[in-house]
Amino acid sequence: MSEIGLLLEKRIVIMSEENTRLYELGYLITPTTPEGEVEGVVAELTKAIETVSGSIASSDSPEFIDLAYTMEKHVASKKMKWSQGYFGWIKFTTAPETLESLKKALDGNKSLIRYILVKTNVENTIVFKKPKVDAKREVFMSDEELAELAQAAEEEPLDDIQEEHERLPELEIDSEGDSTKSLEE
Repeated sequence: MSEIGLLLEKRIVIMSEENTRLYELGYLITPTTPEGEVEGVVAELTKAIETVSGSIASSDSPEFIDLAYTMEKHVASKKMKWSQGYFGWIKFTTAPETLESLKKALDGNKSLIRYILVKTNVENTIVFKKPKVDAKREVFMSDEELAELAQAAEEEPLDDIQEEHERLPELEIDSEGDSTKSLEE
């Protein structure tokens, strides 16, 4: 009797392994999340995957990036817009039936701007490290550029600029009665 039970148990394990698939979760975390708390958000995502009987195959830590376009999400009855965020991914195996409960858990996470779940294969689990380009946090000019601009503004007299802009072109009347501009130099 124990041999039959052992065979049934092996068959159940093999069937459940055949039923699991490899998925990839790509996610964007809000840029308002402090850097120290980003790993905590990733831990929440990992816990949500493990809650649905998933096992992590590989992952990459999130990187702060500039987004290709501004993304919007309704949070607490407000429309929030982001042009930057922390992008990361997690590859995991789980049964397809568990994805609905995982999606509900991800939808409830307020720290996520957006996520995508895709079915993938084992061959794509190789991680190639590309040169890291740091995204800049909404800085339009460096401190040096601002200092140069301020110095140039102080050196240029304001009266000359104002006089140049206030000068109006003189109009002359042609012999035929048409008015034309004359250019003064």
